[in-house]
Amino acid sequence: MTYQREVELISQSVASRARKLAQVASLPVPALPLEAIRHYMAVQRDLDDFIAVAVRSALDRGVDWSDIAAVTAVSPGSLKNRYSKSQVARIVKNRRQRRPAAVPSAAPGQIADGESPVLPLKAEPHSLAPARDALARALSHLHRASGVSVRTTALWAGISPSYAYRIMSGERCPSWPTVQGFARAFEIDPGDVFELWRAANGISPDSLSQPHERALARFAGALRGLHLACAQPPLTALTDRLTGLSTEEMRTITALLSGQPTARPDSLSWTATATLTKALRGDVARLRRLWQAAQQTPPDALDE
Repeated sequence: MTYQREVELISQSVASRARKLAQVASLPVPALPLEAIRHYMAVQRDLDDFIAVAVRSALDRGVDWSDIAAVTAVSPGSLKNRYSKSQVARIVKNRRQRRPAAVPSAAPGQIADGESPVLPLKAEPHSLAPARDALARALSHLHRASGVSVRTTALWAGISPSYAYRIMSGERCPSWPTVQGFARAFEIDPGDVFELWRAANGISPDSLSQPHERALARFAGALRGLHLACAQPPLTALTDRLTGLSTEEMRTITALLSGQPTARPDSLSWTATATLTKALRGDVARLRRLWQAAQQTPPDALDE
């Protein structure tokens, strides 16, 4: 077995989890105290796995046990017991089983129960880390806000408790039917997490020529999804990030985020949309595309 590739993958995972810790600390609404501890435990597990494969990789390159002992301040005998070939092979096997496979994407179309079309994944998983973290944070917030246990959440969503935990911790990127299960369990519109799920799988927004009502629903749902990923802060908590917006724009945003049926997504200007997207730490380029579709305005007709 060659361990260098595992060294690279685990180091990327550590970097991704470190970003998640930073994101938790900078959310508009403070995360629950256990959130930071949960991310710490995930980082610690990655680091434990990293040293194991790094030791075997160094041995493969001709480094002696005594040299590793000098760096780690652990005796050669203890290192041999702790990082034997069989033990490290088991670590690698377990990580590969936990590692998300390429997740099928969704074809353009209406969001429907059981929808699960299969298309090739377009983006590299590492580049999807921020989007996958946003999806995990949204689902985790739904769970926390409900006050129920992980076991109950899993039961409602129709999955195992361990898989539910991995989804909410960002270790696994769920299928669309699983995300729908979460949405139904917590009685929200699946459309509110649909664009988060698409972004987490590297799927571009639908074309500008889609039906207008669908475009409006996708745009409004995307904004509510970003709001969920930030733990649904009240607009008063975002006041300093929404400077310059009119009273009418704030009223429209409030209606959109609360899902009021009278809300008009196409009445929101691009300036207001961009300001809100930045306040919710979303992908401005992605929301611009969704806004364009909701406006049914050619891209070259938009001012910068």
